[in-house]
Amino acid sequence: MSTKKMRVLVLVCSTRPGALGPAVGTWLIETITPHAEEVGAELVPLALGDLDLPFLDEEEHPSSGVYRQEHTRRWSAIADAADAFIVVTPEYNHGMPATLKNALDYLGREWAWKPIGFVSYGNTSAGTRSVQH
Repeated sequence: MSTKKMRVLVLVCSTRPGALGPAVGTWLIETITPHAEEVGAELVPLALGDLDLPFLDEEEHPSSGVYRQEHTRRWSAIADAADAFIVVTPEYNHGMPATLKNALDYLGREWAWKPIGFVSYGNTSAGTRSVQH
């Protein structure tokens, strides 16, 4: 039996000033922390805006794993260290925020075989279409 805690990255995706994302992320972490501790999971919050990722600027395809930019190597290390992900995302224009799509597109193998869950919010569909994308 492993004593290593499962590391769950809670990725708050909205980078819009005044967005609800940080409040939703805080609510989520406060709500699920007791259960996470019971099952030996560590919740690691991360605001996507804190990564400062420009729009994809790597020359190689993400599947190659060849990352030339420091911001990509930093993002890769963070995602690679996670055992699972919870994405807290709004819906913008019937889809996910461009910043989330960009962050996903930067990486390849780091997502492989890891579970991902979504907490969505937004106007009339509560973020459903963001999660569908």
